Amino acid sequence: MAWLKRIFTWWNGATLGTLFSLRSFTKVGEDEFGNVYHEAKKASPEYEGRKRRWVIYKGYADPTTVPPEWHGWLHHSYDELPENLGIKRHDWQLPHKPNMTGTPLF
Repeated sequence: MAWLKRIFTWWNGATLGTLFSLRSFTKVGEDEFGNVYHEAKKASPEYEGRKRRWVIYKGYADPTTVPPEWHGWLHHSYDELPENLGIKRHDWQLPHKPNMTGTPLF
């Protein structure tokens, strides 16, 4: 029964609908957390003539695991992939911590 739960619960990763939609997307990269980034093969009028961009989370769907450089790419702040931009992290930037709101660890 665990496989059934995994298929139909969006917060546990990709659902069947997401997996079937991948036919129209191209994988463009992956981040250090294992999240995979995709871009539509064709531009869409729904997105003002731009290609839709998508992330498939590794494991639990936690948007806080999207690094800033990929966030900018997802939201069309720039068209180049993050590895081509030469964005470097500063030493004052802390590593990712998951959002603990609503947990006993908060």
